[in-house]
Amino acid sequence: MSLNKKRGRQEHMQFVVEGIREINMAIESGLQPIDIMFNKHWDAATLSDFIAGLDGANKYELDDIVFEKISYRDSVANAVATFPLFETSLSKLNLQQDSLVVVLESIEKPGNLGAIFRTADAAGVDAIIISNANTDFYNPNVIRASLGAVFTVPFAIATNDDTLSFLTERDFMIYSTYLEGSIAHHKVGMTKNTALVMGSEAHGISPFWVENNTSCIKIPMRGKADSMNVSTAAAVVIYEAVRQRTS
Repeated sequence: MSLNKKRGRQEHMQFVVEGIREINMAIESGLQPIDIMFNKHWDAATLSDFIAGLDGANKYELDDIVFEKISYRDSVANAVATFPLFETSLSKLNLQQDSLVVVLESIEKPGNLGAIFRTADAAGVDAIIISNANTDFYNPNVIRASLGAVFTVPFAIATNDDTLSFLTERDFMIYSTYLEGSIAHHKVGMTKNTALVMGSEAHGISPFWVENNTSCIKIPMRGKADSMNVSTAAAVVIYEAVRQRTS
């Protein structure tokens, strides 16, 4: 239960993953579970298949009452696992030529962060960089909203300065989504090394990305609203890059 809060995660250097699919995706990405808790009323055959090959993890059989107590989700999960916190530095990213990277600056809502990971997975984005992080990546709502995509999309957490240096050194064209941008997102080339910068829900990108000579783009708005939800905006821009790369 303490791992559902940031302080507990930092104290124990562990985080929680709920649900069979998400746990399996974490394991397939190379993470080794510490503890796995499963529902004693779970179908025996399914349970046997699930825990097969999980040598090294502590396994605990729990009843419904305990699962209801420890589960973060509204519905009681069949399985809950704990994993160690893992490496999130820029140095772990191994990008190839003509990579597509999404930079998420100071995203505030865990649900939006998770949803963008889900879109990035679907679109085949090469990496996500969370810059000047304003949300704890290990928040259960991030993992839940991503449907496990946080384990399939390579990512790093860094400062704005380090992110810019990392991208510049690798000759990335950096496009920052900006309400006052003068170029429509579909009118710039995204087939080479491309980084798409998305800003916070409340403020958009910070002046840092404008002042450092990145190209500012905007999504044309036809109605009266002047902005989109950041996860929706990210999907629009990401899939424009995909369209260009597959045309």
